[in-house]
Amino acid sequence: MISKMHPVANWVRLSPPEHRRALDKVLQFRDQAPDPMASGMPEAATQWFWVEELPRLMQRPEVRSQALEHLAQLSAKRQDLESQIRLLAGSLIEQQSEIDAEVALIEQAMQ
Repeated sequence: MISKMHPVANWVRLSPPEHRRALDKVLQFRDQAPDPMASGMPEAATQWFWVEELPRLMQRPEVRSQALEHLAQLSAKRQDLESQIRLLAGSLIEQQSEIDAEVALIEQAMQ
């Protein structure tokens, strides 16, 4: 079956008619937005997705499976970011310690 990504959450695959319905809803929120010059996803559409749309879609096993897959991807990405932060922070802490040591030596020499 051909599927399209949900206009709010591109990790949820929908059939073309479901995608059209969701896109129509997002466009409706866009048209109701108070700022006609605003760009990006309307805040109301995002709210609708998390409060109404996703809980409704989660009743379907295939969407639940997509959510579990997305959770695994998010978890892996989070772990990768945590490793990067640790590496970067560790390097910065080491640099800070070297600076502190040099400052202490200079201050000691000034006395």
